[in-house]
Amino acid sequence: MKILLADSGSTKTEWCLITSDAGPVTSYSAGLNPFYHTADTIAAEITKEVVPDIPAADRIYFYGAGCAGEEAIGRMTAALKKVYGEVQVGVDSDLLGAARAICGHEEGVACILGTGSNSCHYDGEKIIDQVPVLGFILGDEGSAGSFGRKILQGYFYREMPEELRGWLEEHYDMARPAILESVYKKPHFNTFVASFTRLFAEFSDHPYVIALLQEGISEFLERHVIKYHCGPDTPVGFVGSVAFHNQAVVRAALARKGLAAGSFLQTPMQGLREYHGRELNA
Repeated sequence: MKILLADSGSTKTEWCLITSDAGPVTSYSAGLNPFYHTADTIAAEITKEVVPDIPAADRIYFYGAGCAGEEAIGRMTAALKKVYGEVQVGVDSDLLGAARAICGHEEGVACILGTGSNSCHYDGEKIIDQVPVLGFILGDEGSAGSFGRKILQGYFYREMPEELRGWLEEHYDMARPAILESVYKKPHFNTFVASFTRLFAEFSDHPYVIALLQEGISEFLERHVIKYHCGPDTPVGFVGSVAFHNQAVVRAALARKGLAAGSFLQTPMQGLREYHGRELNA
């Protein structure tokens, strides 16, 4: 039995083949969103980037951004079958992939804190509730995009300590016209803004950074997680770089609100391998 797993974001897709008699095989391709790409375009990318590493599979589970609705799921399914033939294919949202990776077959609240943010209440099989997401401009609380925006505001509004300002000026072009052009005139502005969270890794113990993180994580919990009205024994787990690299702050914020901490994963793939790995011995 060969099971091919895929976790697709806006810029990158991670592929992993798991089998009952060998170690995992990993490959990468561009982000594959059926909302923006045709089945032929998706199939061509998979054929070029993935097939050389993973030429065959018996089952495929694809989790990705834009994989919601009959038309988008049908387009992605058609692309996968065009490459791998009439294999069993399952296509679902990246949020369900995160929930399965974090919670497995147990109930929990699953949260994504990466470039953007998202969350859901998961019953061990499916998503049963989801606070709507509003994207970078109106929402994305607790995400790298949101924190990047706060970093830029702190810099230009003269609220940031001098040592942090100096580090930004050393590592980025902080001229106001250059920043505004990248934000308002170039594509992928959310990824650009999110890139400024490198500051957090360099100054993880700085009071200014800790305060920003505490404020942003608390806002995410207030506007999203507590709306699920789960009990104190329901674990709240996270996937994504923001939560993974700042677990102490997230755990403290959960404790202050009487919430239980669940798993913390940098990417969903490890959890998805465990979730679907059960099928290898079924």
